[in-house]
Amino acid sequence: MNTHRSILFASLLLLVMVVALALPRAAAAAAPAAVAAPAAAPEAEGACPTFRPGPAGSLVSAAFSIDAERHAVISPPLCVGGGELLWIRPLRLNPDEYLILQKCASADCTKAEVVRAWNAYGHMGPYPVLNPKIWLESGARYMLWMQRVSMPGNQTFKEIDREGSPLVFSPFGSLLQLPWAREALEAAAARGPTLIQRSEQKGSAYVATFQGGSSVWMRAIRTRARTQGTQDRSRSS
Repeated sequence: MNTHRSILFASLLLLVMVVALALPRAAAAAAPAAVAAPAAAPEAEGACPTFRPGPAGSLVSAAFSIDAERHAVISPPLCVGGGELLWIRPLRLNPDEYLILQKCASADCTKAEVVRAWNAYGHMGPYPVLNPKIWLESGARYMLWMQRVSMPGNQTFKEIDREGSPLVFSPFGSLLQLPWAREALEAAAARGPTLIQRSEQKGSAYVATFQGGSSVWMRAIRTRARTQGTQDRSRSS
């Protein structure tokens, strides 16, 4: 009887030792499965929360901003990386109002280039406008502003110099041969750009209203090709 109990006790002891040795190995085998869990996909390069889905697979942003110092200059969304399109539509410009889009032509922005300009009748010359939308260049700084030049008889400048200084309206044409036109231009330069009275977002567009009531609608558009290119670069990195 004692012999039978001894054998039974030895068997139980052996079983406990086997289980004790097996537990660490089972835990070690389960650990790699937890480590191998898929990591979250990295955010695509150039992703920006202000760009929202738009028509035809494009992304649209109305996150434009106004400078705090002058409260007269509008800048595109900060996260544009180049290749986006800028859609600008001025409404109800008066004959003495001019809307100008410039980009800095030097690192310190002491020189600027006119990208697009509008008067009460549409685009200003002398350069033809082949596409109503504007391609944004990577790393370039853009400024959209309005200048009011009051002249008798609702006279309007029709052409503008492409190169010049930032926030300085530099038209040319036969009107500049008239002394009162030159005086009006000098007075406008002393006043500076027209102040923005209010701004708001309407649907997918940013709307700025200047003193005097004229307004401009705009949005930045990231096309399907631009978005696909960004995703491809992200996958290859």
